[in-house]
Amino acid sequence: MSEGPVLIHVWRIDPAQEAAGLEQLDELFRSEVATDSGFKSARILESDDRSSLAAVIEMRSVEDRRRIEQIAEVRETLEHLHCRADLVVRLYHQARVYGA
Repeated sequence: MSEGPVLIHVWRIDPAQEAAGLEQLDELFRSEVATDSGFKSARILESDDRSSLAAVIEMRSVEDRRRIEQIAEVRETLEHLHCRADLVVRLYHQARVYGA
């Protein structure tokens, strides 16, 4: 299985904690992720019922993704989201690409 530059994390979350989870991810992306030289883009997704959050981080290379994962605050937040949520899925590899 090959690894790519995209990191995807998905959490089940209590809807009452969803706003706090969004705020925590927003702060992390602004302070640690978006300022990294290998940063390309990031998205935070929420389900309609507010019971799930997803973070999608795209870095310029696999090495950039690996480096960002090693930052203690990034690793801790993505793995635990400070106990507000249960991590469901962690890393995907690209199976297909469509378009440019």
